[in-house]
Amino acid sequence: MQLNNNTKAGRGSAVAEVDRGVVLSQPVGFASVSPLLILLGIFFFGPIVALTLAILDGGLKEAGRLFTQVLTDEVFQTVALRTIRISLIVTVISVVVGYAMAYAMWRSSSSMRSIALALIMFPLFTSIVVRTYAWTALFSRNGMINTALLEAGLIDKPLTMLYTEPVVLVGMVQAMLPFAILPIYTILLGLDLDLLRASAICGARGRQTFLKVVLPLTKQGAGVASVLVFVISLGFFITPAILGGPRSAMIANMISTEVTTFYDLKGGAVMSVLLLVVTLCLLFIASMIGSVAAHYRKS
Repeated sequence: MQLNNNTKAGRGSAVAEVDRGVVLSQPVGFASVSPLLILLGIFFFGPIVALTLAILDGGLKEAGRLFTQVLTDEVFQTVALRTIRISLIVTVISVVVGYAMAYAMWRSSSSMRSIALALIMFPLFTSIVVRTYAWTALFSRNGMINTALLEAGLIDKPLTMLYTEPVVLVGMVQAMLPFAILPIYTILLGLDLDLLRASAICGARGRQTFLKVVLPLTKQGAGVASVLVFVISLGFFITPAILGGPRSAMIANMISTEVTTFYDLKGGAVMSVLLLVVTLCLLFIASMIGSVAAHYRKS
């Protein structure tokens, strides 16, 4: 009897160790994640170290001068503000449209859900360069939209739509929609349908149920989608370069021009570090807000 109790106690302590993540300290656990850690070290931390060494090549005083020069540059300030503005607009549009699409999928039948998911995931298997060039076929002066408007007699001459900021927004929103839909849809799938039935029994209509039950319970998914879309949008390069041109250039485009056209490696490195710092700060702030919100929900 005592042996059985000792055995159960041993099993309980082993399970507790696994629950605390101690299994990662075992050789098998570490070996399973070591390839990922190696790849992360080579392709993520490696470039960051290279950028830092390039900036510190002339010493701390020279590095401070470079950061001051970049931060006080009017062109950089204009591009940075444009990047933040475009990213915010893309985030708002993507989350609003993505929430509506995720909600419609959630309320539809299982077969329609499968079809909708396939349509949402399909663009992710296509290169973003191909998708971006497809928009040029629509918005160029000789594109499908101008051709249709001319043949319908609605316009006398082709409209200039390409190389404008609205077209950049269209291309970015199309690319970001899957990243907005999937987190929200995942949260919706986890909702207890009994809550909706209880709301209906209490006399709440569809709109009231959505505003007072569904929306509060899914705001976490909307928050995750917002952070994800905004952070990815900050580093967009292909879409602004092809659809927007110089007038709609974002920070990533400016970094590329600084390095490939002006051969200013240190200036490009400083801009890259600033973009990385802003992204990490935003992720930290979002994490803190999520932790505070979770704490208040528990209390």
